[in-house]
Amino acid sequence: MGNLAVAALLVLTTSCFAKEAKKTAKAAAKIDVSSAAAGTELTAYAPSTAPITIQLIALRFAETDAKINTLKASFRQFVHMDGSDVTQTVEGDVLFKKPDLLRLTHRIPEPQTVVSDGTWLWVYRNSTNQVIQSRLDAWRKSEPMAQGLLDFGKSADLLTRYETEITTVTAPGADGHRSFTLTLKPKAADRKGPDSDFVLTLKADTKDFFPADATLRVGRVMIRSLFEGVRLNPAIPEETFKFTPPADADLFKSPEPK
Repeated sequence: MGNLAVAALLVLTTSCFAKEAKKTAKAAAKIDVSSAAAGTELTAYAPSTAPITIQLIALRFAETDAKINTLKASFRQFVHMDGSDVTQTVEGDVLFKKPDLLRLTHRIPEPQTVVSDGTWLWVYRNSTNQVIQSRLDAWRKSEPMAQGLLDFGKSADLLTRYETEITTVTAPGADGHRSFTLTLKPKAADRKGPDSDFVLTLKADTKDFFPADATLRVGRVMIRSLFEGVRLNPAIPEETFKFTPPADADLFKSPEPK
């Protein structure tokens, strides 16, 4: 799912640059991100007093999944490590097209671009004029958190892939809608390493059933991602998901797992 995908992707790319960064920064090359036509809002459901069940949530997730071909949203993310007084804040925009085309544009804390063209995953950091290139399939295999979680439009799959529990349901608000929280954990058979033993908390409401508030807990790290302005099926030009490294950029190609 996109929420966890973005969370894992941003943390992993940040750590990659920490290892590869040089002391002297080069002038940043400009990358123009194509604008996207408006698209449509999420489906609005009528208030209901029916019980909120895993089956109902799965149905609503599946209905939204089926409608998504492209997606546009802005995001805010907060990354905190136990024992630290510092919370890293990341803000930006995400553009997505099925099945695995993705463009993340960071505004805060500094400009950075992440592009998946379906074969390659590119990460460009403007301040150091550095590019990291990884094969998308290799990245998925090497990062347990990314297994099956890179794509939007597959939210319903999460409820069958992981142990899922409804942990909170609020009373109806003034508009008659309720908020709920889902807690997801890997099934015992899938816990093959420390990074695969995570807890994902999704918050949504019965107005649109879109999990716009997600918190991922992996070891000592907690990552909260908030999505706003979600639009379904905006018109996104194909070149949005293509990336050519600046001619003077330092290019690092990540080794593929054996």
